Amino acid sequence: MSTSTTRRGFLGLVGASVLVAGCAEKRQVSKGTAVAADKLKSLVPTKVPFEIPGLKPDLPGSEFVQPGFLTRPAQMVQAVTTPPLTSGKEVTAMTPLWGTVPPGLGSNSYYEEVNKRLGGVVRFNISDGNTYGQKLSTVLASGDVPEMVMVPQWELIKIGHFTEAANKLFADLSPYLAGDKAKEFPLLANYDTAAWQYGVFGGLLQGIPWQNDPYPFATFVRQDIMAQLGLEHPKSADDLAALGKAITDPKKKRWAFGGGMEQELQRAFGAPREWRKKSDGTLVYKYETEEWMAAIEALTKLFEAGYVHPDIVANKDADNKAIFGSGEMIIYRDGLGAWHEALGRFQADNPKFDMRIVDPYPAHAGGTTIMWRNEPASMFVFIKKGLGDARTRELLALSNWASGPFGTQEYELCYNGVEGKHYTVEKGQVKQTALGRKEVAPTYLFLSGRPNANSMSQYEGLVQSLWDWQTKAAKLLENDPFVGIRVETPSKMAGLTTPTEDKMHEIFRGKRPVSEWPKIVKEWQEQGGNEAREFYMKVARENGRL
Repeated sequence: MSTSTTRRGFLGLVGASVLVAGCAEKRQVSKGTAVAADKLKSLVPTKVPFEIPGLKPDLPGSEFVQPGFLTRPAQMVQAVTTPPLTSGKEVTAMTPLWGTVPPGLGSNSYYEEVNKRLGGVVRFNISDGNTYGQKLSTVLASGDVPEMVMVPQWELIKIGHFTEAANKLFADLSPYLAGDKAKEFPLLANYDTAAWQYGVFGGLLQGIPWQNDPYPFATFVRQDIMAQLGLEHPKSADDLAALGKAITDPKKKRWAFGGGMEQELQRAFGAPREWRKKSDGTLVYKYETEEWMAAIEALTKLFEAGYVHPDIVANKDADNKAIFGSGEMIIYRDGLGAWHEALGRFQADNPKFDMRIVDPYPAHAGGTTIMWRNEPASMFVFIKKGLGDARTRELLALSNWASGPFGTQEYELCYNGVEGKHYTVEKGQVKQTALGRKEVAPTYLFLSGRPNANSMSQYEGLVQSLWDWQTKAAKLLENDPFVGIRVETPSKMAGLTTPTEDKMHEIFRGKRPVSEWPKIVKEWQEQGGNEAREFYMKVARENGRL
C-alpha cells in the first residue's frame, strides 16, 4: 500500500500507527482510557455561575431543556472590562464554518470592531465545516498548528491517535484553570463541570469545551414548500418513502432528501448512539444491531428511488445548507443550531423561507421512539503548546472574552456585530442588515464555548417551538451505559470508523450490495471492534454499569 505524506507525517508525530482500510503498522497502539468524571475534579475548573442581574428566562430550563428567552434584554452587561489581547501580537486561529466565508481582515468592519474591543488582531484560517476533518488531519500531521484550533468531537473520534497528537501539540490548561485558578477567567468558570471533564485528553485538561445540546440532531423541513405541496411532517420512518415520491421532481430541480438522514433513520429504527447493554450483561455496538441493518435497508431504498439530491449522491460531504435554502432539497438532518443560522441566512432574501423542526418519530407508526443522548461537549478549542506562560494566559483571556453568555455585550457583539451597522433593533428584536449578512459569521464564537440558551427571539416562533421540541425529546432520551464516564475511544476503533462508514455510504449509493453489511461488520469486529468491546466492558464493570 502506498504511503502518503500526510500519513508519514502523522506516524512521525505520534510515534504510533494510524489504522487505515486493510493496512496497519505493527506497533503498540493506544488502548483507550476511561475515568469516572468525578475523579477529574482536580483537573478542571470549579464552576462559578456568572450571574446577570435581572436576566430571567420566559420559559424555564431543565437538565435537558434550554431556558427560553422570548425577548431580547433591553440592556446588555459588559462582562469583561479589560481588553484581553495586550501583547500586540496577532493571534492565529483555525476554525470551521458551515456557510459562506466572510470577507477577511482589511475588508470586514465586523472583524475590525471586534478586534478593536479585543485590543489586538485575530487572524482566522477558516475551513469548510463539511470537509474540516481532512484539513484537521493534515494540520496535525504537519505538526505546525496555529495558536488556537477548534476541533469538533465528531471529527476527533475518527482520528486513531488524536490523544497522542493533542498531548504532543497542545498545552495543558490545568495550571491555569484547575479548581479555583479559573476565577482569573470567570466566563470559562461559568461552564458546566461535565463539559470541562470532556476536555481532558490523556489525563490532561487541553480542550476548552463548547457545551452540547443534549440532542445531536433533528429532522428539519422546508415548511413553506411542504405547505405548498399539501404535505405533513413524517410521523414515522415509513412515511419517508411516500414523502420522497410526493416531493421529488427533477424537472423542477426538487428532491426530497439531503445528507445525514442515515443518522435519523438509525435513531428512528432504535439503534443505539454507540454502545448498548444487552440483557445478558454484555455490550453490543451500533453496527452490530438489527436496527442498524434495517436503517441501512430503508435509506438505500430512498437512494435507489432517486429521492436524494444528486449533490449528496455524488458527495456525502456536500453542502446541505445551500440546497436546502434554495428549495432544491426539502428534508434533511442537522444540529439544532442550524435552525436559527438558516433563518438568518435565507429569510432576508426569501421572506417566505420557513424552516421547521420535526417531532421525534419511530421507524413504524405506533413504535417506540428514542432520542440519542449527546456527550456534554461537542467541540473543543486547543491552545498550542510551548507558547510560554504570558501568551497562554493571553489566549485564555481571549477565549474567556469570547465565552460571554446570552445577556452580555460580548455575546451580542460576537453573534450580531455592531448595532446600527450590522443589525438594528425593532420592537425588541434583532434585524440583521445587508452588511451584517455579508460580514458577520460564527468565527469568534469558535474560540470558546458558552452555556446554552434558547435566545434567538428575532425569528418569529423559534424560541417557543424549540422549547416545545426539547420538552418532548427530553422524555425520549435513551440511557447510555457510559454517562458520567470520560471515555477516550481506543485507537484501533477510532481508526476504523471512517473506512467502515465509507463502505456503508457505498451501499447507499449502489456501489456495494446491502447483503455485504454483515461482512463489513465482521471485518470491523476482527480489526479492532471486538478488542474495543472488551475495553468498554471492563470500563462498564469497573464503574458498576454492567
